[in-house]
Amino acid sequence: MGVRQNHKTFKMKENMFYGASNLIFQRAEELRNTMTSAEEILWKELHINEWKLKFRRQHPIALFVVDFYCHALKLVIELDGSIHDEDEVKRNDAKRELHLKELGLTVLRFKNEEVFKNRQLVLEKIFQTITKLNNTPLEDGGMEQLYVIKIGGNIIDDNAKLSLFLDQFAELFGSNANRPFRGRGLLIHGGGKLATKLAAQLGVEQQMIDGRRITDAETVKIVTMVYAGYINKNIVAQLQSRGSNAIGLCGADGNVIQSHKRQHATIDYGFVGDVDAVNTSLLKNLLDQNVDVVLAPITHNKEGQLLNTNADTIAQEIAQAMSALYEVHLIYSFEKAGVLLDVEDESSVINTLTWDYYQELKAPLHGMGAPKIFAGMIPKLDNAFSALNKGVHRVVIGKAEELLELIHQKSGTSIVHE
Repeated sequence: MGVRQNHKTFKMKENMFYGASNLIFQRAEELRNTMTSAEEILWKELHINEWKLKFRRQHPIALFVVDFYCHALKLVIELDGSIHDEDEVKRNDAKRELHLKELGLTVLRFKNEEVFKNRQLVLEKIFQTITKLNNTPLEDGGMEQLYVIKIGGNIIDDNAKLSLFLDQFAELFGSNANRPFRGRGLLIHGGGKLATKLAAQLGVEQQMIDGRRITDAETVKIVTMVYAGYINKNIVAQLQSRGSNAIGLCGADGNVIQSHKRQHATIDYGFVGDVDAVNTSLLKNLLDQNVDVVLAPITHNKEGQLLNTNADTIAQEIAQAMSALYEVHLIYSFEKAGVLLDVEDESSVINTLTWDYYQELKAPLHGMGAPKIFAGMIPKLDNAFSALNKGVHRVVIGKAEELLELIHQKSGTSIVHE
């Protein structure tokens, strides 16, 4: 019998209503239509808020209707009128609060007069509680999840695909997000074709070796203007329009990413950077303030020189560095459905890719014949396996428009250990 009760309690906790009956739902609907003045004042602050959290008003929970509820943090906020000063009501409030806490919920109580006279103090107490809950380990002892998502240049060049991707990103991580998990998002973007077009218009010749841009002094100006300027701020503006409080940065901002100029035995890549360090404390501070970071692939060397740096590599380096603070999921989202056995056949997705299978695809049996994997995928996959070996929890590669499915491993290619 005890086992059944525990199972029932667990199932109730999975549901944000905790087993509330139809009668409680009806009562909640009635109360929504008769909000008090204090509730209306606080609702204006909670409905669209600086913390990027979804609150519900007059919300059914178990046997009760609570004034405000945030399911992402399991936080209940109650407002009490003068009737709550009566002894019998106080006793009922105490029983109610104990029941809510037994369900694993945090309860904040304020008097109506506090909202009328000291609204800022009330909001400060709410903010302190939210900060504390955001920094509390998960119930299973695990770490908070961070989704480091890299979006490819071909998506940036396609307005329709970019719009669909940003819709999903904002839905999952934005201010109004009804998050299906307790996690945060950090977006790294590539450059697309705009830099090449602008260089042609300015008469600056471009050189590419193995898909990597040779970045001379004039080209570093162009890619900085395009990547850290127009593309970055366009993405930020679009996210803001979707309720995501985004901030656009490049590696030089706040010393987010420090790099050195690439050294190669035979090729002079120009002002191309290889990552030395990631400012994890700054990134965590921004994420803790519910700010969505959008990062452009421009870094610096701490000596005043900007460096063009591969966005896939930046995603890998950030994912590795942040894995000391979060359970990090690295997602490479681009125009293909995943890693394909046949680059022309979207149905040939490899659902799961291990290191041994990857080596087999790169170098066919006995070294004969062409590789079975598209050459352009090899740097991305090398980064993916490197990330797994350095603390990243999971790596997924797939179609940008299927971001939610990628997060839940329902599409794309999962890169895994043996």
